[in-house]
Amino acid sequence: MKVLLVDPPFQIFMGFHRFYYPLGLGYIAAVLHMHGHNAQIYDAEHSTECKSLYWLEASRNYHLYLDALSNDQCPKWNSFRDMLSQYRPQLVGISVLSVKTAAALKLASICKQFNKNIIVVAGGDHPTILPSELLRNEDIDFAVSGEGEYALLELVDQLSEGKKNFEQIEGLSFKKEGTIINNPSRGLIDDLDSLPFPDIESLVDLEKYRPVDLGIMMTSRGCPYSCTYCGIANTSGRRVRARSTGNVIAEIKKLNQKYKVTYFSFRDASFTVDRNRTINFCNCLKEENLNIQWECSTRMDLLDDELISAMKSCGCVTIRVGIESGNELLMQRMKRRINLDHIKQGARLLNKHNIHWSAYFMFGVPGETKKTIEDSLRLMAEIDPPFVTAANYSLIPGTEMFDEVKRLGLVSANIDWVQESNQNLSKSYSADINHKDFKVLMEKVGKMVNKHNEANSINAKKDLREK
Repeated sequence: MKVLLVDPPFQIFMGFHRFYYPLGLGYIAAVLHMHGHNAQIYDAEHSTECKSLYWLEASRNYHLYLDALSNDQCPKWNSFRDMLSQYRPQLVGISVLSVKTAAALKLASICKQFNKNIIVVAGGDHPTILPSELLRNEDIDFAVSGEGEYALLELVDQLSEGKKNFEQIEGLSFKKEGTIINNPSRGLIDDLDSLPFPDIESLVDLEKYRPVDLGIMMTSRGCPYSCTYCGIANTSGRRVRARSTGNVIAEIKKLNQKYKVTYFSFRDASFTVDRNRTINFCNCLKEENLNIQWECSTRMDLLDDELISAMKSCGCVTIRVGIESGNELLMQRMKRRINLDHIKQGARLLNKHNIHWSAYFMFGVPGETKKTIEDSLRLMAEIDPPFVTAANYSLIPGTEMFDEVKRLGLVSANIDWVQESNQNLSKSYSADINHKDFKVLMEKVGKMVNKHNEANSINAKKDLREK
């Protein structure tokens, strides 16, 4: 069966260059190919013309996304029509983040206008929690929840064979005689080594990707922490499932040799959550003597002297950490299970080892006040990260904070997902700060963050190039 997998456009409308390709679609394409199907990946976010933007710059271009949604002849929609005409897919699978829902539905509508017989499947974070919401749209035929590799494979197999035993496919939602059916959820994939490596060859216009764009990897899935704003557990679960070190090294070597990748970005929720595994990985990577650099994300309380030293010695050049807030009470409310002492100690360690690190701060969560924003800015100045990424909170269905926002009446019953973006500076979920005042505050925060990063201009440019 001919399948087109699509990552909808969003950031590209703002002129923002999204480094890396959609890794999840790479895994799905690989599984489909392994079982005899033809799959291609249309990455609508990729462009060789966009550039890296600071958060404040991107927010000022947010209206361009809204403009594109109302313009049927926008070049990006016409490019997708051209793709449908060239490839003639029988099924289109669309990856749907909540903030991209409107763009995803636009693509689904274009599919049906092109050929009403194209089967449209929504997968990813949003349909995992709200499949019925998407299926109420006439252009969506199926929704896949959780890890989508094998649910979509079973659906494609059945459709290829002319079968319609959809009730048997765990993790699938569909419409039957006007009624939406949500099948039981599918268990997580225990043996991640059993998955084929992501199918990079399936990328449309592969020649337009740089080696660094192909260096995205996951060495584990799942996160044991319960931060109220985070949706990782929705699709990947709380239990951490790790690939073997040998399997990870084999993928690194393949990417290095076949695609000349020398910079790798590991997108695990917390790369160092298993300290012994991380040390073992570093030792094995050193033994391979590969001339590569890499980055990862983790938590401040999952770092120590020996660990940072081991990581740096085998090519780690950037560590990204979530700070979120400089206010203890707000962090407790977010169930961060980390305090300011952890953060300050981690910052001292990272600065001691002179390794580039990036700190993430989030604003506008329930309980945010002008004081808590000032606390965050004070902490930012005290720990002095080489690079700061700031954003305002955006809703993620299926999280504890999402439920809190609804319970407090801080969002309407019919959520307009077009507005739920961290590029939309006026969106605040604090009962203490109105939207107008919040936008003014975020303009101030954005300028301070830009000033901080520009003061560390060499590291800042490095981070923008390689993130």
